[in-house]
Amino acid sequence: MTLIEILVAIVVLSIGLLGLAGLQLKGLQVGQGSTYRWQAAMMAEELADRIRADPIDAQAGNFTLTLAAGTAPSVTGTTLATITDWWANVSTLPGGAATINAPGGPSGTQMSITISWLDTRAQTGSGQAPGPASFTLITQR
Repeated sequence: MTLIEILVAIVVLSIGLLGLAGLQLKGLQVGQGSTYRWQAAMMAEELADRIRADPIDAQAGNFTLTLAAGTAPSVTGTTLATITDWWANVSTLPGGAATINAPGGPSGTQMSITISWLDTRAQTGSGQAPGPASFTLITQR
């Protein structure tokens, strides 16, 4: 009888440990998504600061563009250096893409920067269908 009790206790303990391992795996998956979101937020803030530091190109509307994963920015002049360096960082995100809307002129004082990436691990871990995730920063120019 004691042997049966010990075997049942081992089975119950094993099921509990398997549940704990599954919980740890889900936590790692969702944590990776959190890291990507944090990186996107920092990159968007960095570009907003760069746009504010270049008022001439910002006033001309040179920072309104869409950048798809695996492409190079098609801008010129001083804007090229700003965007190329920043785009290299965004490209480190899986499937990283960006849309920058910073209209020029005196009425274009608001800008939006959207960074998107593929976040399959975090979405699968939270039970969502895998797909793109994004972060949008809307701020003043």
